[in-house]
Amino acid sequence: MILLIDGYGIQRKDWHVDEPVAAGYSRVYLVESGHIHYRENGVLQTLEPEKMYIFPASTPYSMIAAPEESFVCLYFHIDFFPIGFPCVIPIDPKKDETLKHFWSLLQTLYLQNQAQSRYGRKIVEAFGDYVQQTYLPQYQAPMGEAAAYIRAHFRDRELNVNSISTHFGCTPEHFIRTFARAMGLTPYQYLLNMRMYEARRLLLENHSVQDTALAVGYENPRVFSHAFQKKYGVPPGEFRRSFAPLV
Repeated sequence: MILLIDGYGIQRKDWHVDEPVAAGYSRVYLVESGHIHYRENGVLQTLEPEKMYIFPASTPYSMIAAPEESFVCLYFHIDFFPIGFPCVIPIDPKKDETLKHFWSLLQTLYLQNQAQSRYGRKIVEAFGDYVQQTYLPQYQAPMGEAAAYIRAHFRDRELNVNSISTHFGCTPEHFIRTFARAMGLTPYQYLLNMRMYEARRLLLENHSVQDTALAVGYENPRVFSHAFQKKYGVPPGEFRRSFAPLV
């Protein structure tokens, strides 16, 4: 399990999520208030407050909050690979005493601005581990070894689809096709996701754009800036100056 980002609070009125291709990680929402209109594989359903939802990493989906309500949630982006599941998993915390205690403790941590402390990080990681062990299927998705290899080496500037496919002894065409079928996104998209999430973390720690680009595998900061803006809608320098949560 790799925790990518997390947070808590009232989301903006224009909040929405649109994943036309698979995200490559799972969102975990503990919804405090508000309803979410969720669409997956052409099917629309309404997600209710006071429930937890685990969203799939390998399936495209979109969602939008009901505009007449305040949408408040604890949110976590977690890479559970190599575990895979094809659709959203709804969970009722009222039926799980451990999850109820986690929810209450997490709310307190974020309200008191303690979630980033060493103690807070341990609690968040324990929550993620509990979710994985208790609610996710115990089979491993195909190509999990390849996904793990990308996670371990995404900072390498020489890493690309050709080098990865060579490492696993297959042609790039076969590797791309097999990876995309198993994971719901191409190996390049998965590599890009890992680099962009690490870039977010470094920028939030006030690293320069140039240093961040080099740290996540880009020799040219302009190429990095273009990729970052395409992913998040703002240049990395602006993101670094005025971060707004993107759940």
